[in-house]
Amino acid sequence: MKSLNRTQLKLIAICAMVCDHVAWGFVEFMSPLGQVMHVIGRLTIPIMCFFIAEGFRKTSSVKEYIKRMMLFAVVAMLPFYLFFGEMYEYRQNIIFDLLLGLLLLAVLEHKKFKIWHKVVLAAGLFLISAAVGGWIIMPMLYILVFYYVRDFKKQAAWVCGLTIVLEVFLIVAVELNRVLHFSRYDWPWYDKLYFLGFMIPLIFIKRYNGEKGKQIGGRYFFYLFYPGHFLVLAGLKKLVAGCTLYELYVGVHVLALLVCLAVLLKVFWARPSRGQIGTLLLVLAGCIYAFGFLLEITSGNTGGFYAATVTQYFGECLLMLGFTTFVAEMCHKVVPAFIYALEWLAGILIMWMLFTTRENHYFYNYIGIDTSGPFPRLVLEHNWGFFLFLAYMVIVCVSCIVTCIVWGIRSNGIERKRMLCTATAIVCPWLPNVIRIMGLTGGYEVPCLGIMGAVVLVGLALTRYGYFDSIALAGENALNHGQEGIMVINNHHAITYFNKRMVEMFGKLSLKQNAYGNDTLRDIFEGKLKTLELNGKIYEMRVEPLVEGGYVQGYMLWMLDITEHHEILSKISDLAHKDSLTGVYNRSYFISLLEEYLKQGGGGSLFMMDLNSFRQINERFGHQTGDEILAKFGQILAGQTADTIACRIGGDEFCLFYKEAIETKELEAMAEKIAEEFKVLLAGEKYAGITSVSFGISKILEAADRDFEKLYSNADKALYVAKNRSKTGWYIL
Repeated sequence: MKSLNRTQLKLIAICAMVCDHVAWGFVEFMSPLGQVMHVIGRLTIPIMCFFIAEGFRKTSSVKEYIKRMMLFAVVAMLPFYLFFGEMYEYRQNIIFDLLLGLLLLAVLEHKKFKIWHKVVLAAGLFLISAAVGGWIIMPMLYILVFYYVRDFKKQAAWVCGLTIVLEVFLIVAVELNRVLHFSRYDWPWYDKLYFLGFMIPLIFIKRYNGEKGKQIGGRYFFYLFYPGHFLVLAGLKKLVAGCTLYELYVGVHVLALLVCLAVLLKVFWARPSRGQIGTLLLVLAGCIYAFGFLLEITSGNTGGFYAATVTQYFGECLLMLGFTTFVAEMCHKVVPAFIYALEWLAGILIMWMLFTTRENHYFYNYIGIDTSGPFPRLVLEHNWGFFLFLAYMVIVCVSCIVTCIVWGIRSNGIERKRMLCTATAIVCPWLPNVIRIMGLTGGYEVPCLGIMGAVVLVGLALTRYGYFDSIALAGENALNHGQEGIMVINNHHAITYFNKRMVEMFGKLSLKQNAYGNDTLRDIFEGKLKTLELNGKIYEMRVEPLVEGGYVQGYMLWMLDITEHHEILSKISDLAHKDSLTGVYNRSYFISLLEEYLKQGGGGSLFMMDLNSFRQINERFGHQTGDEILAKFGQILAGQTADTIACRIGGDEFCLFYKEAIETKELEAMAEKIAEEFKVLLAGEKYAGITSVSFGISKILEAADRDFEKLYSNADKALYVAKNRSKTGWYIL
């Protein structure tokens, strides 16, 4: 599995959440489908708890973070109750649970609270969760695990352990309730086994790469989507409340037919290709079959059912022909003419048997209606003709799938993806039969699932993994999918051509649009901009005149992605300017930065830091452990505010310059923060107490102090005083 960024993980959580809530609103809880959907839904909470811990770790203002969470928790209350109604009674939504977890972290990490303050406040938050939380206590515990346990294996062990303890507790509580009756809910012991799904998200969290990813809908998308999707689901719930099961059943298949027609229109409007012929056959077959099934489930007599059956089989015969044509084109195979002739003969034979089945009964011995269920259902007694048709379908489908697999193995990249889509599309029409056999639909057929799946996948294979049969179209496709942005304008600045990459960079564009109406494009064409950063990438602009007949007819803009080149240069710069072990600046570059800053009249204070008893660490634990501790301390210094710059002087000595900070309380707070973070880190690494930090701090109080040598000398003197006074203190000079 590839690594996942923050946006991708949140999308997984959102999809799982919607799946879970759709199940609560529209699917029988103890049905196999309902249980599967609820297990999928359990992916959401651990992922969101993980990001609460990450957000607390990285936020610039805990207070603002808490205010936002409070606002969204309140906003979500009404939509939450509109959807769930009396199901949750007085209990709150998941954002409220996440807010409690955030408050718990704020309490535990507050520097001014005493131990008993933290204990009392934490206990109060746990009581609130137990009293009115939607998911009692568990989100708070997950958040604590993700924040305080940094090693993933330990995180996974804790999450799994807590989940299993929760499951055992619920089973015991359910069984006790049968005897003591302390709750009005009469659940069976296995009712909450789907909670074990809380462990599944660990698979995805392990793949988190720490990257932000491309934002979708803004930074507050999830918090706004949460109440929004409740309003939509509540509206749907209200809408279908008066519908019968029969009406819903018909509606789903009408939707399937509309999907097929939409894809059919899209293929008609697609650029011409040989693969389009097979696609048209497939989508047309899907439309015909869907229409036949709609005719079947809306008919009330045997004649209507018979006409519907003939229509469906005509669609299936066309489907087999479409599969053969489409796969042959996708795999660049030449199918002998006699194969197509055999398929046409097979289709004609099958349709003849169906049209004459009431006289000779080759296909069906009996066609009737079962009215015992909520709506009429076709009852068929099959004969040898049906099994002959079934064998024909199996042969065609298996042959096509094997061809796709063999061709996919020999191919790579986009062709392999195209083959995967095609093979899956061929399997899709068979899936409804598997679902019906498993009893998930109560015996009723749901061919709409197979039809929509096959049509969408075939359309995907043709459009997203585009297949064109002319060099001109292939060339244009290459320009559209290349890494470069390309735009052509005439002498009047009107756009005459642009590729898809330009749309991704500048948003909506249109032919004949005035390029100079966009300030950035105007500056590029006028030569004022040579490089540009867009969507996290760096581009180099090249504008070339288009000359024809000795005259300039317009200009072509090439936007070349130089991000990788820029990153290489940045890494080279880091190697020259940073200490290779700790990642902070090296001594020489730090001095040059600070001297330049002081020349410009900047103020602040210089911290000189020394790790106490560090030689004993190397002697006792080895130099590798010593290097790890130095690297961790460098990370702590690098992670301070944007107003600080840090360096490693050498050995176990470090410097940090705090810009514009000269107030004693502010300097002491910084020293205390660094010392505490280092102490917590060592405790987490099982090296608590083996070393500590001493600080010597010198201030810039007047113009004469803006001299690096003087500032450094004063900090060194202050450090000497601090180390003589205490092994864990500081001295300000």
